[in-house]
Amino acid sequence: MKKTLAHPLARLLAVLILVFCIAESGVALADGPRSLKEAMFGKKADDGRSPSRPAVAHFKSEDGQSFILDESGNRSLMRFDGEDEVWLLTPTQGPKGDVIYKNDTGEAVLKSTRWGGMILFSDDRPMGDPAAVTGKAEAFTPGRMSPSLLFQSLVHASRRVSLAIGRNIGFDAPDVTPGADFLYADAAGVAAEALVQVSQQSRGKQIMAPIRTVQFIEGRPPSASLQNGILVLKLDISRGDWSGRPSSRRIFNVILTSAPVGSSARR
Repeated sequence: MKKTLAHPLARLLAVLILVFCIAESGVALADGPRSLKEAMFGKKADDGRSPSRPAVAHFKSEDGQSFILDESGNRSLMRFDGEDEVWLLTPTQGPKGDVIYKNDTGEAVLKSTRWGGMILFSDDRPMGDPAAVTGKAEAFTPGRMSPSLLFQSLVHASRRVSLAIGRNIGFDAPDVTPGADFLYADAAGVAAEALVQVSQQSRGKQIMAPIRTVQFIEGRPPSASLQNGILVLKLDISRGDWSGRPSSRRIFNVILTSAPVGSSARR
């Protein structure tokens, strides 16, 4: 009689132990890797960034190009070493789990692979150049700016372009919203860089012949256009620094596509 009663009790105890073990292992599986790839390379963050990569990381590509990728905030920002321009990149989902970072012209600049690697695209390496993290970096912060410093920035940008093409090109910001001085100054520097790049192209000065001045206005979305000899740059102050102006690449492309028929340039 005792032996008969022991069997059901033993089976019940075994079932309870099994249920407890399954529950514990379920928690462990939820917290642990869900695949062999995840066990080997780690999970990816929600934004596609490998958790082993710093939020603000310095990279160096195989051909020697170095840059910083800042993903510490709600934007992806990039700057090449030795340059002033900060690029706003838009992460988009690519094939096979890759993340493609595009600039404001839709061109792919970076690719974060599903294995955690990084690829840098450029005019010289259109198929991509592997880049490795060399360490942490400081997040980008807007520089100190005031109305008087903004005026100096506009004068400097005008002088730089004028020297490049051999004639005067004015930079005009007729109605600056208080507090937006840095955005305007940054946009002036980016515009100057684009215009100098155009002047260095084949027949670049001929392409720039119709441009008499650069004017900054406020509006949405950020854009660049050529209107009656005026290069108009629209700035969206609601987007904040770097996000509220077009990139030098976009300005460069607008000038080239607006060039008179017969005026060609080589990038």
